[in-house]
Amino acid sequence: MNVEFPRLADTLVDGTVSAWYKQPGDIVKRGEPLFAVETDKVNTDVESPYDGVLTEILVPEGELAEVGQVLARFAGGGAAAQAASASSPHASTPGEHTAVSRPVQAHVPAANGGLTPMRRRIAERMTQARATIAQGSCARLVDVSGIERRGASWTAYFVKAFAQALEADRIGVAVEVPGGLVVPVVPDARDASPHDISARITELAERARTGALTAVDVGGAAATVTNVGATGTLLAFPLVAPGEPAILAPGAIVDGRCWLALCYDRARYDEYAADHLLATVVERLDSLTSTGT
Repeated sequence: MNVEFPRLADTLVDGTVSAWYKQPGDIVKRGEPLFAVETDKVNTDVESPYDGVLTEILVPEGELAEVGQVLARFAGGGAAAQAASASSPHASTPGEHTAVSRPVQAHVPAANGGLTPMRRRIAERMTQARATIAQGSCARLVDVSGIERRGASWTAYFVKAFAQALEADRIGVAVEVPGGLVVPVVPDARDASPHDISARITELAERARTGALTAVDVGGAAATVTNVGATGTLLAFPLVAPGEPAILAPGAIVDGRCWLALCYDRARYDEYAADHLLATVVERLDSLTSTGT
């Protein structure tokens, strides 16, 4: 029986096996934590899909594996497997991988100024993005001086406007974490209030920084917002990652105005469609100026 690298997010193609919790010869119950994986989206534990004896580990800790690649092998049947099955409280289908919501150790910055494993993986993904995606971009200078935030974050307003322009519910938000960057997803972004979105971003960011995000938290985003203005940058054009159609990058707000850049995959949007999408985002921001919701 083979244990494969599971697809933990819609756009995930590979990841690093960061830890094995069992060793060859160990009796394992279905549903027990078997190994941990680190991707450019999430760190999480993966449960054993079988009752049985772990006989062989094919991908050791620290090595990269592709989704669907065989990581280990189990021997099923026999008294050991029957004993494991009898004591297992889990009812998942044998052979089905389950990513669980227990935290995995948070990322630790690399020593001596080197890239952490997560940042190396992000760099690889961006190299892939530049090589395989026809990147497009457009930008507008936007007046946001009329928005009365009343405690909500600026990012929340951009997330809501982007969700409404896309007519989408799930928007990713780039969050800086020790050693890298992750993109948790805000659910119901189209209909939630900016204050609710702001609270959800705060909660997701805290879980991201403590290594407590799960596969559910990072999958299924229609597009992403990265607030480059949070560090004072006026205008930036981030690369669209493989599997995503677009990313919105608001710059720093100066005298009530900011640059709003839309970067997009030209296979998904032509220039006219992208310009129209950005114009719609600005229109939605204008409506939030007058209504605040």
